[in-house]
Amino acid sequence: MQQHISLEERAVLDQTETCLGIDLGKKLTGIAISNPENTLAVPLEVLSTSAYSRLAKKIIEILKGYSASWVVLGLPLNLDGSWSKGCDLVVEFASFLTPYPVCLWDERLSTLSVQHLTISKSKKIDAQAATVILQHALDRLSYLRKEKYY
Repeated sequence: MQQHISLEERAVLDQTETCLGIDLGKKLTGIAISNPENTLAVPLEVLSTSAYSRLAKKIIEILKGYSASWVVLGLPLNLDGSWSKGCDLVVEFASFLTPYPVCLWDERLSTLSVQHLTISKSKKIDAQAATVILQHALDRLSYLRKEKYY
């Protein structure tokens, strides 16, 4: 059974463990990774979005290879914050990442913000979008951890 975890729950755990950020796309999936302190996200790679089981297997290999223990998965909400069709696909994909805890994170405008920062429309955009998603989540996690101590 998939374990979804909120950033609030993650902050209470007060664990610093490497995390993967994922921007699940129709054709390409961007992967980013955090440092163990969960303060910095960097682009890692771009994978072909094939069958979810195959993609999840590759991601689990990456999780193991980098000793990452949890995942931030971009959730493509509509601009008004409502649930999009893509959200159902993301939730479905999350189930393939068992037993890793998955935090679903609002990814609205992440790809667009990267496109404004880059000139080329290469595969790198997907990894950079994953980095934006992960960095936003890490920033929120850092805030929640600080708030806990005040």
